[in-house]
Amino acid sequence: MSTSAATNLVKNWILEQIESGELSEGECIPSEFDIKKLLNINHDEIEKAIHELVTEQVLSQKSGEGAIVKPKQPYYYPLDELVSITKMIEKNGQVAGTEFISLDEEVVTNQEMTILNLDENALISVIERVRTADGEPVVYCLDKISTDLFPCSDYNSDLSLLSAIENNVEFKITHADTSIESISYEPYISEILNSDPDDAMMLLTQTHYNNEGVPILYSLNYFKSSLVKFRIKRNRI
Repeated sequence: MSTSAATNLVKNWILEQIESGELSEGECIPSEFDIKKLLNINHDEIEKAIHELVTEQVLSQKSGEGAIVKPKQPYYYPLDELVSITKMIEKNGQVAGTEFISLDEEVVTNQEMTILNLDENALISVIERVRTADGEPVVYCLDKISTDLFPCSDYNSDLSLLSAIENNVEFKITHADTSIESISYEPYISEILNSDPDDAMMLLTQTHYNNEGVPILYSLNYFKSSLVKFRIKRNRI
């Protein structure tokens, strides 16, 4: 991507408008005609500047609509630490809450039997809930654990699930294998999270282990991409 001085001039002008507060998050930037009139820059350079700022995630643009200042996600979730969603929300100065959708005991499926290393026909607690910040939905959570370790009846509060489990057992949950993928609109979950059809979600699928490497908890957490940004520190080897 080769950027000319004229393109940089337009980019810097838009960035200055954002930094000064002249342009707010979610607000449309001036039209290309207005920018051309103000800066005396040709249309192609303005279009390229806007395209680059969209690529750099400073601006957001939908097909057929003008560019807007992309709203910043208020929450950071570190992928290199085993941090509860409660702490993520509280770190942003908000009250973490839980809306329970269902608490059931079910017979383990073949997939869950393999993931959690359980016997055939074992029972698992299936906990379906939404984590909220000041009452607004942020994350949809589906958690599964052996009823021998954690019966559904033992969980009915805003306490972190990891903490609630550790209050029931004599070991600590020390690490988790995690995968992350982008999920487009999914009617059931998106509706629960009050997500727009264009609002993607990030799915964290995690298997949590104790310090002896025994699988304890299988979790699927759907984060609203418009609210949560993920962070990880990577070391070069």
